Amino acid sequence: MSGELQHLDFMEVDPIVRRFFPILDSYVEFGIPTFILAPGAETKKPFLKLYWALREKNYIPVLRRVNGTLMIKVVPYTPRKRRSYIIFIILLIATLGTLIYSGWSQVSSSAFDIVDPRRNIVLNVFLYVACFMIIAGLHEMGHKIACEFHGVKSSPPYFIPGPMETGGTLGAVIIQESPVVNRDQLFDIGISGPILGFIAAIFVSILGLRLSYPTRYAIGIPIPSPLIFDYLVSLVVNLPPGYILLLHPVAFAGWIGFLLTFLNIMPIAQLDGGHIARAVFGAKYHRLISYIAAAALFLMGYYFMAILAIAMLAYRGHPGPLDDVSPLSRSRKILGLLLIPSILVLSATIWIIPL
Repeated sequence: MSGELQHLDFMEVDPIVRRFFPILDSYVEFGIPTFILAPGAETKKPFLKLYWALREKNYIPVLRRVNGTLMIKVVPYTPRKRRSYIIFIILLIATLGTLIYSGWSQVSSSAFDIVDPRRNIVLNVFLYVACFMIIAGLHEMGHKIACEFHGVKSSPPYFIPGPMETGGTLGAVIIQESPVVNRDQLFDIGISGPILGFIAAIFVSILGLRLSYPTRYAIGIPIPSPLIFDYLVSLVVNLPPGYILLLHPVAFAGWIGFLLTFLNIMPIAQLDGGHIARAVFGAKYHRLISYIAAAALFLMGYYFMAILAIAMLAYRGHPGPLDDVSPLSRSRKILGLLLIPSILVLSATIWIIPL
């Protein structure tokens, strides 16, 4: 019976594959219809058309170069069932709770008693939570828009509660529920979130710095700041000599926004930067770059994140797109090589500088 089903599968997908590609040979290997393409065959556009033609029949193609030979394998595709929104709602409520707690702890501290004893605590906490959700929400919206544009199904954003040190949240994630077809799609999905999140963090930081307090007193906890934050301070705040700046919680939300952008865009495993590196450099160099980036995180003081990055690489690495043969478009490659290092440098926050 299984052999008959394999035969039926092959007879169904064979004419569809031949409609888009010149085929030198075709056969069933371990129950998987396999097609050898003619050398020099165009791949990117035909494969994208093949993908949608097969998706309608609940199959997906996978294109790889094996020992110099272009090979397509066709495997069954089972659409994911609708996800329950219960977990999404629970995580959202939990994240709002940790954000409120973090904002309240900041605004009600003795440091703010000194600089602004008549402050409206509820209003300031609301501003903090709203600005933080704007940064994280726009980041995930960037991913969601790119997914929708390319026809990649994805979940709603799952917000992750976190400790006070990270502002009360670890950001949010969306889960891809259908495959990424080619490197162009992988690049777009990876880069769209950090760009929107970075821009949102700039505007939130500007607002927060305008609300912050220049003071002569050595109050609060000193924190390192990325280059972009230092630049915004010099642009927005007229700090007299001998004064320090006590950050308003909204400014702290912007600072955390830059920190999360920096960590997300590191070219590691399946982080946003990992997607971008996989699209630009391919499988071989993606792994090497990931290990280098993990080592850089360790030297910068992000010990837990570095260990987590190594664990992510060891566990799964990066599966890559279905079409791992067609190169990334030149415009995207230029954008990635110019924009990503710039955002990394501007948003990098170093906790430990080794001697």
